[in-house]
Amino acid sequence: PPRSTLFPYTTLFRSDEINLYDFWKVIVKRKILIIGLFIVIVGSTAIGSFLMPNIYRGEAVLLIALPMPEITAKEITDLIGNIDREKQLSIVPKSYPNVNRIKFNAMKDSKNKIVVSIDAKKIDDFPKALSEVINYLNNIGILKSTVSRSKEILLRQSAELLEIIKSAPDLLVTARKLFKAGKFSTMGFNPLDISKKISETKVELLVVEQQLARLNNGGIEIAAQPYISNNPVSPKILRNVV
Repeated sequence: PPRSTLFPYTTLFRSDEINLYDFWKVIVKRKILIIGLFIVIVGSTAIGSFLMPNIYRGEAVLLIALPMPEITAKEITDLIGNIDREKQLSIVPKSYPNVNRIKFNAMKDSKNKIVVSIDAKKIDDFPKALSEVINYLNNIGILKSTVSRSKEILLRQSAELLEIIKSAPDLLVTARKLFKAGKFSTMGFNPLDISKKISETKVELLVVEQQLARLNNGGIEIAAQPYISNNPVSPKILRNVV
C-alpha cells in the first residue's frame, strides 16, 4: 500500500511547512476523543481534590533560651537537615499519622530564634505536634550538652552570690564597728553603698535562678503565641482544576 496510507499524518510535515488547515481537520475528526479526554482529566482532578483531606498549617517561633548561646539557630536547622518521612517519624512519633510536613527555618536577623512550620490534618493536632518538636530539639546532642554546661556555670554563680548575700550582714556589722572604733577610714566607705550592693546581688541571684528554671525545661522554649490558620492551606482545588 502507499506510504500515505500507512502513515496518514506524514503529509502534515511535508517539506518544512506546516499546513494549519490539515491540523484542524485532524482535530475536528478526533474532537469527541479530545473533548472526552479533557472532561475525564478535569473531572478526575476535581473529584480527587474534593476527596483529599484538608490540611491546616501552624507556625511558632522558638527561642534558644541560653544565657550565652554557644550554638545558633542556623547551626541547629543545618544539623536537622532535610526532613523525610523517616525523620519526621522520629520528630513526632505520636502525632506522625496526622502530620503531613514539618519545616524548620532560622529567623532572619536573629541568632537564637527558629521558626517551625507544621502541616496537620486537624487544627487540634498542631499543639500536640509542637510539643513533640520542642522535646525533639531539646534532646539533640549538641544542644543538650550546651544546656548542661550552662546549668553548671549558673549553679556556681548562684552558690557564689548566695554566699555573698549570707556574709554581707556580718560584713556590714564589722565595718560599722571598725568605723565607730576609729579603726576604719571614712574615705571610700558608705554603709548605704554596701546595702545597695547587697540589693543588687539579690537581684542578680534572682536572674540566675530564673535562668536555671528555664534551662530545667530544656534549651528550647516558645518565644511567642503560635499562629494556626483557621482555613486549610491544601488542597488547592481551583488551582488543581485549572
